[in-house]
Amino acid sequence: MLPPNPGGAAAAHAAGRRVLPAIPRGPGGLERPTPAIATITFSNPPANLIVPETVIRLREIVEAEDLCDVEELGRLRAYLDQQMASSQSVVTRLANRLQRRLMAQQARSWDFDQEEGLLDAARLARVVVNPMHSLSYKIERDTEFRDTVVSLLIDNSGSMRGRPIAIAAICADILARTLERVGVASEVLGFTTRAWKGGQSREAWLAEGRPGHPGRLNDLRHIIYKRADEPYRHARRHLGLMMREGLLKENIDGEALLWAHNRLIARAEERRILMVISDGAPVDDSTASANGGTYLERHLRQVIDWIERRSTVELVAIGIGHDVTRYYSRAVTIMDAEQLGGVMIEQLARLFETP
Repeated sequence: MLPPNPGGAAAAHAAGRRVLPAIPRGPGGLERPTPAIATITFSNPPANLIVPETVIRLREIVEAEDLCDVEELGRLRAYLDQQMASSQSVVTRLANRLQRRLMAQQARSWDFDQEEGLLDAARLARVVVNPMHSLSYKIERDTEFRDTVVSLLIDNSGSMRGRPIAIAAICADILARTLERVGVASEVLGFTTRAWKGGQSREAWLAEGRPGHPGRLNDLRHIIYKRADEPYRHARRHLGLMMREGLLKENIDGEALLWAHNRLIARAEERRILMVISDGAPVDDSTASANGGTYLERHLRQVIDWIERRSTVELVAIGIGHDVTRYYSRAVTIMDAEQLGGVMIEQLARLFETP
């Protein structure tokens, strides 16, 4: 059973307020996005869903291409390309380094002394002596990471504005491109909110007379930049959206982590890796002022603990200027966004080297 969303049904019952009935869920617990904006539904709506109409406004999943028109998306991608061009040698070196590490892992996996397959050069002497010898072949073994999916979840909060989000977008580009070359599925996701200091969730709470312990009081925005089954060439332009002014707002990490986790669980791959990039603790002023300053941080810790102890998803985090090791057991902290590419590739390569 998943940990509860902030301000779940139990909190509502404790507060003596009406709890909305469960909302039917599709495969994997998520509704598939429509061509425009779609929503997540969940079996225990947060207690701040005061009236049914707020259900469709509380949390949205949106495709990157639906947040701006094609022309603007093209301009944003061109701007990201300019950022990449200024460090093209570094970008190329990082991409090649990751590809070499992964290909080397593949090349080491052979089964020898087989009755069929490729002729083993090391057994040529055996073949010369006895051409009928049946154990002179080798077969390439399916490597562990062939049946793997990697999800990159990027903090799209306001504090990431500027160079940090540009570096994160560049790294996402490198990751998607390189993993596709070696046959590993990857997706790129982002999380933020639809408003500063609350949205329609807060308005509904105010209209109800500010009941105590309301739960989350901001509307989430979860962005799909690249789907796991989507070719890099199709998603390439979408990554430029991270450069858009006004996109980056507040960050509610716990529910974003659950969302990315549930997307991975719905996948057929045997191995699932979730990499989180963030520059700070969860922050939403509206929620904090009504529930206490540590409310969202406590929920994040619950979610991380549940994934690390009970889920098959492998979770790793990279903190930019923020010590994420106090949340995640497998994590690294960097003090400069420019270090992100090297650290991300090193962490990923280590995961693939671990059976």
